[in-house]
Amino acid sequence: MNDLYALFQKLALIEKPLQSNCFSQLENESPKKAQQLAQLLKQRNVSTGVLIEKIFSPLTFLDKPELRLGRIIDNKYKIVELIGQGGMSDVYKAIRCDGLIEHIVAVKYFSLADTFETALQMIKKEAQILAQLDHHYIASFIDIGYDDNGEPNIMMEYVQGQTLFAFLKTKPDETVLSQVYATLDEAKGYVVKQGVTHGDISLNNVLVDKNGNANIIDFDIAQYKTQ
Repeated sequence: MNDLYALFQKLALIEKPLQSNCFSQLENESPKKAQQLAQLLKQRNVSTGVLIEKIFSPLTFLDKPELRLGRIIDNKYKIVELIGQGGMSDVYKAIRCDGLIEHIVAVKYFSLADTFETALQMIKKEAQILAQLDHHYIASFIDIGYDDNGEPNIMMEYVQGQTLFAFLKTKPDETVLSQVYATLDEAKGYVVKQGVTHGDISLNNVLVDKNGNANIIDFDIAQYKTQ
């Protein structure tokens, strides 16, 4: 059983669990775990199902990314469709649902993170790179968001199209293909000039849009070159 859940079960029965010797010992041995446990203990009165999901969700989503469907991000966007999966992440389509405007975004989660805190660190790294890139053939960064389960994510421009891998299977003619590669080279050249090493521009990290242009959509293992 998850040891965090076992500790929660034990301390939830105590009137002032955060002042207990057990919790003090955990703070000394594992400050991060103590912080997670404190957050859970503050929600003792919510349903058991919600608590279990919060404890186990980073691992659950490795096998069941569809569990995020229907979630609301920042009280504005609703996740409606799983549109892509990679080695490190799951990407969803989300629609604005607060009635103010009509808008669609792409939402990315880091599924390999074992905790929401780890996911946030991965998100901040990629988001910082995206926030400093401004190019018409690179999916734009919108914001870091949190869904109604408290899980962090990156909200990005939604590019309607197909992966370069799927596009090449359609056997496009040379004229169309040359435009795709020309726009991809332009985006890659811009990235290099900004001092960023992408590291993984693969056929599945590039979307070909309805205008036949290539769009780089993934920077999760990119990094700035050491000056």
